[in-house]
Amino acid sequence: AGQGADWKPTDDKEFCKLIMHTSFMGTKNSSTETRDRAALLAKEIGAYHAPGIIDPMIEAILKVFKIFTGGEEPKYLKQGGSHAEDVALQNIQARSRMVLSYLLAQLLPWVRGKKGFLLVLGSANVDEALRGYMTKYDCSSADINPIGGGFKG
Repeated sequence: AGQGADWKPTDDKEFCKLIMHTSFMGTKNSSTETRDRAALLAKEIGAYHAPGIIDPMIEAILKVFKIFTGGEEPKYLKQGGSHAEDVALQNIQARSRMVLSYLLAQLLPWVRGKKGFLLVLGSANVDEALRGYMTKYDCSSADINPIGGGFKG
């Protein structure tokens, strides 16, 4: 972890700071409460935290979509769009977060002057999988899914 051969962490937070990286990937619609909760969790466990807003990434994907479709622009239901448009827009946010998660997993160690890469942890659970309430290639597509065998309730 970039320390000497006989280095030992002084506590669990010092160890966690080396191996755990968290990220809040919000949008303009994300609440301050959710953002603050993510930062607090990272602080409490001692993880390195990289918060950010993903709206520019989603907007870029939708610009490319418009190129492929001759200018078509999907809308959320509340903006007058169809159910298919609404679900597609929600799913692209979830899938984009996973793509960004893997980029962060590969490059955050480098950003911090460390070597190696990280594993991506997912947050999908059995209830979501059994009900079919999940998006393919979202948080269910992580390297490790610690709560994947657990029930939500």
